Amino acid sequence: MSFKVFTNKDSSIFKKKVEEIYNEIDASDLYPPFPKTSLIELSNACNHACVFCTNPRMKRKKGFLNIEIYEKFVRDAIALGLRNVGLYSTGEPFLMKNLNDYIRIAKDAGAGYIYITTNGALATPEKLISAIDAGLNSIKFSVNAGTRETYKLTHGADNFDKVMENIRFVSNYRKEKNIDLTLMASCVLTKYTDDEEEIVKDQLLPLVDDLAFYGVFAQFGQSIDQLDMLRSTMTDSYPELGKASACSMVWNRVHLSCEGYLSMCCGDYENALVYADAKVSSLEDAWHNHVITEMRKRHQAQELDGTLCKNCLYGTKDRVLPITDIAHKDVQTELKSDKAIGVQSVNERISKLALLKRTKE
Repeated sequence: MSFKVFTNKDSSIFKKKVEEIYNEIDASDLYPPFPKTSLIELSNACNHACVFCTNPRMKRKKGFLNIEIYEKFVRDAIALGLRNVGLYSTGEPFLMKNLNDYIRIAKDAGAGYIYITTNGALATPEKLISAIDAGLNSIKFSVNAGTRETYKLTHGADNFDKVMENIRFVSNYRKEKNIDLTLMASCVLTKYTDDEEEIVKDQLLPLVDDLAFYGVFAQFGQSIDQLDMLRSTMTDSYPELGKASACSMVWNRVHLSCEGYLSMCCGDYENALVYADAKVSSLEDAWHNHVITEMRKRHQAQELDGTLCKNCLYGTKDRVLPITDIAHKDVQTELKSDKAIGVQSVNERISKLALLKRTKE
């Protein structure tokens, strides 16, 4: 996924973290060492409904990760070499009423770097201070428009002013208290917000260490219809079938879902890529089990028919089936994120964004 980063540091922390995740793999090794980085889905619920995101159309039941399952995962994973703990995935971490307990557990277990991505609407000063005190090392705010009008249509929530207020607060708080806290922001650009890049930059870059821009993408193959409607000048093109590189996440990142499942993908909205149940399998055994080993072989050969991975890597709209019966007992039922109310809401707001842009022109 292409991106560009503006930084106020000597070097970009954001860029370094992305390179650690996506570049450092040996795809010939079917039994790689346990990852240093994890993304943990504390919840798959979200208070926003961005037009490019799969979450508004997700059919999977909304839930929250049991803290005992989480604690066992974190302690076992750190014993195996885990160092970086991301407390977000498909949902909004500040929906967790006891978010600080999850942060503290990771800190006490020995995690070296604990980080979150948030839309920032629920990240009030009180919650930010308590999360920092609990041990949070880094916060990235996702702000996907530069004006209140386009933000409301893009995010599905009229929280632009509140989000900016919260970001300004934590930026000032960090300076006043001389806190070692990394602050970042990101913006997914669509064709309706391409022209707001400079506005976003002027507003956010003075407040954070790094500001990253992405072109809208297909949410790991689950929002291809939305991509077709929103494609921006920064959106990547897809490779020729069979020519993609193996996905690094199958080698160097471990993902825990809010149900306690291990998935191969951080954006697995329908649990299509679950390879083990962390509640009953040891992490060491799961990381080298036959399911994920076979998927590594399939990534090596780019023989991915029937999996979410193919639609992600190639932008195809092929039928997706679950790779195991752990999360879905019927492995022959096609998985789609097409909840009617979400589809309707997203399409209506995309139409309004198009009308707004035509009006401005």
